[in-house]
Amino acid sequence: MSDAALAQELIERAGLLERAGDVREAIATYEAALRLDERTEILLHVGNLYNDAGDLDEALRCFERVLARRPDLPGGHYGRGLACYRSARIQEAIRCFERVVELDPGWVTARYWLGLAHYHRGDLERAIDAFHALLEVSPGFTIAWYHLGTAAAQKCDSDLMLTAFGKVLERNPRSQGAHYHSGVAQFRKGNLDEALAAFRAAVALNPEDRKSAENLRALEEMRLRFS
Repeated sequence: MSDAALAQELIERAGLLERAGDVREAIATYEAALRLDERTEILLHVGNLYNDAGDLDEALRCFERVLARRPDLPGGHYGRGLACYRSARIQEAIRCFERVVELDPGWVTARYWLGLAHYHRGDLERAIDAFHALLEVSPGFTIAWYHLGTAAAQKCDSDLMLTAFGKVLERNPRSQGAHYHSGVAQFRKGNLDEALAAFRAAVALNPEDRKSAENLRALEEMRLRFS
């Protein structure tokens, strides 16, 4: 049997192991196949498996081998970006996700991780720009609206907070965090009734949320004092 044929047999066996949930053994079997026939698509898949398993050094090794062979493969840059992000190599992750977007502007999860990477680096303007760009492509990406809102909260942009968290609540009225942040934004704008309603909704969804409960109590006391 040729090396290529044996590699294919191992790949098929690895696929069965993966579907059965034996991911570690599947990875080992894929690796054995790669030693016989290093196929880019299998390298990419193994890199993704390592990423999912949290074995980030091995994931990076795979993606770097992929990109050495196919430097313009969006999936290679995407996988490497995830591994870099999870390894706290944020600037490298940003470059990877930017490259994915250059190669495939419609890759919305790359745009999402790009926004998160800017956010966690503390570059709120770039994070907001990245989330806006994502939402132009995919306006139904609810978690991006949420993170856009949290970035706006750090900038004390109450109008953008209300827009973003309003979009979250259109899609998920039970988002306790969106109600809480909406309450903060309404209070900052001087809208006491709207702030009270938002904090009441947050507390109703999670009575253990101390911040919402404390804000609600403080606003109710304020209302009593000035009514």
